[in-house]
Amino acid sequence: MGLAPYPWLERPAEVLAKMLNKLPGGILIYGPRGCGVFELASRFAAAVVCQHPVDGAPCGICEECKLIFSGNHPDLRYVLSETEAALHPEPWNGKFGEIPKGKSLSKQILIEQVRGIGEYLSVTAHRAGHRAVVIYPADSMSGDQSSALLKTLEEPPEGAVLILVADDINSILPTIRSRCQLVRCTPPTREQGIAYLKSQKVRNPEGELTRLSGRPLLIHEADPNLTLDKKDEAKYLEMLALGSALSSVQVLSAFQKDIPVGPVVSIMQRWYWDLMAVLSGAEPRYFPEHFEAYKRQVHGTDFQKLVPFNQTLMQANRSKDHPLSKRLVLQDLFITWAKTLADARKN
Repeated sequence: MGLAPYPWLERPAEVLAKMLNKLPGGILIYGPRGCGVFELASRFAAAVVCQHPVDGAPCGICEECKLIFSGNHPDLRYVLSETEAALHPEPWNGKFGEIPKGKSLSKQILIEQVRGIGEYLSVTAHRAGHRAVVIYPADSMSGDQSSALLKTLEEPPEGAVLILVADDINSILPTIRSRCQLVRCTPPTREQGIAYLKSQKVRNPEGELTRLSGRPLLIHEADPNLTLDKKDEAKYLEMLALGSALSSVQVLSAFQKDIPVGPVVSIMQRWYWDLMAVLSGAEPRYFPEHFEAYKRQVHGTDFQKLVPFNQTLMQANRSKDHPLSKRLVLQDLFITWAKTLADARKN
C-alpha cells in the first residue's frame, strides 16, 4: 500500500511523496470532509517521521514507525478539536471513533493548543529525524489562533513541518495559505464511492452514497451535525419538491427548533445542482426519484435567475456554525428558494 489510503487520493499522495525530498515548513491539505483528507495527512505525517519511507509511505518496520503506530512518537503531534479527537482516537492507524451521546464538544482549535505548537517546536527534536505537527480542522481557527500560528509558519524550526488539514480552504486566512504548499484532494468518483461502501458491507451503497453527498467516509461519523437521518431528509426533499408552491407557513412549521444547518444546506445544494442539470438537458444525479418534480420546476424557468441562489447556499454553508439561530437561517433559506423559483418563472 502506498501513501494514498484510498484509490481516489493517489494524485495528491504523489504530490506529497515528492515533498519528502525537500520538506517545506508548512503544507495545507484540503478537500471535502468525508473523503479521506485527514487520513492522507496522517499517513504523510508518519512518512515524514519514518526513517525509510517506501514509495512515499511509512515503512511500518523501522523504530520510528513502531513508536508512531503505538501512539508514542515524541516527534509527531496531533492538534485536533475535541470533536475530531473523538472521531479519530488513534489517528496514526486510521481508526474511527464516535461522538459521545449527550456531550457537547468543541469543533474549534483553541488558542491554547496553537500556542502549545510553538512551545513544542521550540524544544530540540527527541529523535534524530524530522518532526511533524498535524492540525485539524485548520479552517476552524479564528483570527487569534491564525495569528498565533502564523508566527510559527513564518520561521519554522529546521526539520519541522506543520501539516494543516482543512475541509474549506476559503475559511483559511490568505496569510496562512501563502506560507503553505497547497495540496488539493477531490471526492471519489461515484463508482469508487460505491465500491468503498460495498467493502464496508453497507446496505444499499448507491443510495447511501447519495445521502452522504458523495463523501463515503461520512458513513463512519456519528456526529448529527454532519449527516441527517432518512426521515428528516425525506421531509426536506418533500418541501423542495413543492418548489414555488412551498408556503411560508409550511416552512415555519417545519423548523420549530434549532437543527444543524450543514446537512440541510447539503440537501438543498444537491437539489439545486440536479435542477440545473435538468435545465441543461441532463439527468439528475443526486435525487433521480424526484425527476418529475424537477421537470415541473424547470418548465418556463429562466436559468440565469437561479444562478445567484448558489452563492446564497455557499454563504450559508460557510456560516453553518455561526451563533445565530439555526432555525431562522433555515427558514430564510427555504422561503428565499421558493421566492427565487417563483421570480424565475415570471415573464
